[in-house]
Amino acid sequence: MTVRAVLLALLLAPSGAGAQESALTQPRMQIYAGPLHRDYLGCLTCGQYEVSSVWNGHGPFGWDNLYADHSHFARYRAPRDRYSACDPFAADPPILTDVSGKEYGRLNVSTTRPDSICGPNGAQGICQTLTAMCRRTAETTP
Repeated sequence: MTVRAVLLALLLAPSGAGAQESALTQPRMQIYAGPLHRDYLGCLTCGQYEVSSVWNGHGPFGWDNLYADHSHFARYRAPRDRYSACDPFAADPPILTDVSGKEYGRLNVSTTRPDSICGPNGAQGICQTLTAMCRRTAETTP
């Protein structure tokens, strides 16, 4: 299953009680980064109230909080870094995996990289959110 197929299924899932049922059947997409992909960066397909969700603006993994900008996770948001989601030329950007470790693609702003969330087979909604987070980080970084 491609990144686009997984994320489209998630984005088209019903809300309310149906969403809880569909959340149980959706793959839990995890983000890992760094050398040997050892750093856990959060859950891409989790609900906004889950602590590990990138959509939780108050959690340590949330894309909308500033915690990660000032922690050891900052390199994965840096405009230029080998492991950064925000560097379109990153050699080894974060990976998207399910809980069994199957890799689905890369969390990266590159529009030409075929396995990127922003690439030709990516998910544009997630790409726009990632790009906005990268832009905000670049503006606040000295």
